[in-house]
Amino acid sequence: MTQLSQEAAAFMAGFPRSDERTDFTRIADIRAETRAGFSPASMRAIERHQLVRDDIEVAGVPCERVASSVAGTASGRCLFVFGGAFIVGDPFSDLPIIGAIAEWCRVEVIAPKYRLAPEHPSPAAADDCFTVYAELADEPGQLIVGGESAGGNLALVTVQRAMLDGVRVPTAVAALSPAADLRPDRDLFGWSFDADPSLHPDRMLDVLDAYVGAVEPTDPGVSPAFGGFEGFPPTIITTGSRDLFMPMCLRLTRKMIRAGVDVTTRVWDGLWHVFEYYDQFPESAESLREIAAFLTDELNAAR
Repeated sequence: MTQLSQEAAAFMAGFPRSDERTDFTRIADIRAETRAGFSPASMRAIERHQLVRDDIEVAGVPCERVASSVAGTASGRCLFVFGGAFIVGDPFSDLPIIGAIAEWCRVEVIAPKYRLAPEHPSPAAADDCFTVYAELADEPGQLIVGGESAGGNLALVTVQRAMLDGVRVPTAVAALSPAADLRPDRDLFGWSFDADPSLHPDRMLDVLDAYVGAVEPTDPGVSPAFGGFEGFPPTIITTGSRDLFMPMCLRLTRKMIRAGVDVTTRVWDGLWHVFEYYDQFPESAESLREIAAFLTDELNAAR
C-alpha cells in the first residue's frame, strides 16, 4: 500500500484534474495566471531559504541569479532550467526548487529566461540555454546543471550539445521528471497515462503543436532520450509512480546505464509529476534534500 503523507493524500483526493487543451489565443493571460498561482510557494521559498535575487544577462540572454544568504559564500554555480511545457513558466515560479539547491548545495543559481513557444518554437529555448551554459562553462569554478519537466529536457539537451561541441561538461546533473521523449504515443506512457493528477496527456499535444513544430519528435534536439550519453556526467533523476513521465524516465535511465553513465533514479511511490515543487508536502523537502546531497557529493568529489 502506498504510504503518502496526509498532505499528499489530500492533494490526490482533491486536485481538479483538467483535460482542456491550451487556448494559445490566451497565452499571455495563461502565463500571468500560472505565475500568480505559483507566487505563494515562491514567496515562501524566498523566506525559507533567505534568497537574494537579481536580473542579469549572460551572453545576451536574460537570466535570474539566485543565491542563499544562509549558505554563505557560493562554492560553485548551477544552471537551472525552469519547466512549464515550453509555453509557460519563469525562474521565479521555480524558486521552491531553485532555492533549495542554492542553499543546500551552496551554489549561485543562474536560471535562463529562455524564449517560450508558440512565439519561439524549437530550437529557440535550447539555443538560449546552451548559450548561457557555454558562457558559464568558459569561466573558472564548479558548475552543475539542473532542470524540471521541460527544463529537464533542456538541461539534458544542453549537456549533450556541450559534449558534441567540446564545451566543458558539468560536474553533475539533476533532472526532475524530465520530458526526455516528446513522442505523444499513448502506449509509451503505460498505466501512468491516467494516473497523474497534475499533468494531463493532452499537454503533450500542446507541446507538439507549439514547441516541436515540424521537427521530428525523435530528433535529439527536442527529445534528448534519442541523443548520445557516452561521457555524460553523473546524474540524478527523480519521478513518481503516478508521474505521467515515469515510463520515459525509466527508459532514459536504461539508456544512460547502457552508455556507462553513473545515474541514480529515484521513483517516489504514489507521487506525481515534479511533486518537489509542492512545498506543503514532506516528501517534497525529502526529495530535494536527496537531490542536493547527490549534487554536493559530486561537487566535493570533483574538488
